[in-house]
Amino acid sequence: MSLNHPIILATAACVLLQLCAFIYQVKTKHADSVDMAWAWGIVVVAIIYQLTLTADISNHLMVLIFPVIWYGRLGWHLVARYDGQQEDSRYRHLRNHWSENTQVKFFVFFMFQAGLSILFSLPAYWLLTSGALAVWQMVAAVLIGGGAFIGESLADRQLHRFKKNHDSSEVCNVGLWRYSRHPNYFFEWLHWFVYPVLLWHSDYIWYAWGMVALMLLFLLKLTGIPFSEQQALKKRGLAYKRYQQKTNKFFIGPVNNDF
Repeated sequence: MSLNHPIILATAACVLLQLCAFIYQVKTKHADSVDMAWAWGIVVVAIIYQLTLTADISNHLMVLIFPVIWYGRLGWHLVARYDGQQEDSRYRHLRNHWSENTQVKFFVFFMFQAGLSILFSLPAYWLLTSGALAVWQMVAAVLIGGGAFIGESLADRQLHRFKKNHDSSEVCNVGLWRYSRHPNYFFEWLHWFVYPVLLWHSDYIWYAWGMVALMLLFLLKLTGIPFSEQQALKKRGLAYKRYQQKTNKFFIGPVNNDF
């Protein structure tokens, strides 16, 4: 693989973004920048692929929507919710936990996130190195992705509004959050079904299904829900335990009124 290969260029871009985010963290003691660099890294990588790979216009259009517009929205959301006064509780916890060689550990963490940006932008590369898309694939992808986009945007907006108008000890159980404890994660996962549809007739179809499974694993077991719930229990105690008993963890579903 030559140095000007699209994946090499994309890797360099993600590493540079996370390096800038890490330097910002060193200066401000705010590691929230890692999330913004992760989301914008996927956008930048997709744009690099758009500019360096030749494919049918249908493929380029789908990459513009997924992931450029998708993760562009997430990137702007993370920028908008950034609180320069207080670091996110996840990273305050890591900072306290990593009491020795803290910055070395944060550097490794930031570089790991650069790797994830590359990993989760691979479907864009696969799309641009596959054959032209059929109309049914584009329509199905837009329906699935559009629904997921609306759902995640709505969940983010509802949570942001709740936090502005309520104390941090209160549990957000309004709107979509009444039917899932993590509707934003659910719709993030849902949008990944776009790629098996778009890569249906390509050699990458099983890789695309693998990405769906991998994202579910990350959300349910690794970087998503477990730590979020742990912090919520610390902040909100019994109120959040009751919320856990009544509300589905991930999938959108009916409320259990027996509790």
